[in-house]
Formats: sequence, C-alpha cells, structure tokens
Amino acid sequence: MKSDGKVVVEKVGGRSTVTRCFSKYPLKFIIPNKVGPSKTDAVWIYSLTYGGGIVSGDSISCELTIGDGCATVLTTQASTKVYKSMGSKCSEQALEARIGSDAILAIVPDPVTCFSTARYSQKQVFRVVSDSNLVIVDWITSGRHESGERWDFDLYKSTNRILLEGDLPLFLDTVLLERGSIASIAERMQDYQVIAMVVLFGE
Repeated sequence: MKSDGKVVVEKVGGRSTVTRCFSKYPLKFIIPNKVGPSKTDAVWIYSLTYGGGIVSGDSISCELTIGDGCATVLTTQASTKVYKSMGSKCSEQALEARIGSDAILAIVPDPVTCFSTARYSQKQVFRVVSDSNLVIVDWITSGRHESGERWDFDLYKSTNRILLEGDLPLFLDTVLLERGSIASIAERMQDYQVIAMVVLFGE
C-alpha cells in the first residue's frame, strides 16, 4: 500500500509550531501538546503505522519542512517491525527533510526489526543550509530473538544523504545486508546483534 505524509514546522508567536500535518493510511503522526519542560521550545512528532509495522509491498513516503529557528524531534513509539515478504515484494520507506537556518531536526527512532524473509529498503534525504543542525540515529537489530530469528531476513538497505544548498553532497552512506548464495547474513554478522549509526551536523 502506498502512503504519504507531510509535516511543516514554523515559528508562531516565537515558538516552534506544527502549521501543517497530513498523513494517509497506514501512516499516522501523533504530535503531543507538551513533552518535557514547558520552557523547552521543541515539537515532538511520533510516526507510527496501523498494525504496528510495515507489511510486504508497503511504500511510505514522508516529507518534513523545519522552518528557520525551529526545533523538531521525529521519533517512534516502538521498533519499526518489517513483516515477512510475500514473494519478492520489498517494503519501502522514504523521508525527505528540509532544515532551515538556525533550526534543528533530531531523527531518533526505535530500531528497525526485520522478521524472517523480510525485504526492506529506506532512503532518507536531508537538505540543510550552512547553519542548520541535524541529528540522525539509524539502527537495526538482528531480529526477533524470542522467536529464534537472528539476521534471518532477505534484504535490508538504508541510505542516508545530507545535501547542502544547491544539492552539494556533504554525507552519503548506504548500509546493505542481503542474503547471499555463499554465506548468510547471520554468518557474516557473527555475534553482532545491532548495527547503529549516529550522524551529528552543525553546532
């Protein structure tokens, strides 16, 4: 199923405020009125999908615009579960974010957890200016330990790009784990249970 979402954060009355929010099933945004101390000027956005995960063939696209001087946190309520694939169908997520001058965006989700045979690909593109601030946490677990699954999925691909004004590439990275004919993902990962990347940009 194809799903789209869009959130715009702007300064209203001197505070970071969501001025536009749209999402299409199965994607949903929860934006609580208060998170943390009242003096903290930050919008918190919780992204979730109905059913608690991403079904084979789902394609979810999200667009964020963070206005000048605004602070925003994008997170989740639980790990992003990627369910078993049906045939060769791949579950996909795409995020494109624009971060304004003296603004900060923190992407701090729970980890991705791929079920056995799952196929998942995500792409995140961040467009910044010279004095933007950005925090990216991108991580994946080995799977459902309680079910005896460890690196038992077929495909995981995560691409992150940070582009400066005029599409100047500042950071380009891709993590690719794919079941091969010679060695399984579990054999290659040995005793590791998590892959995590943290990117910090700005002051």
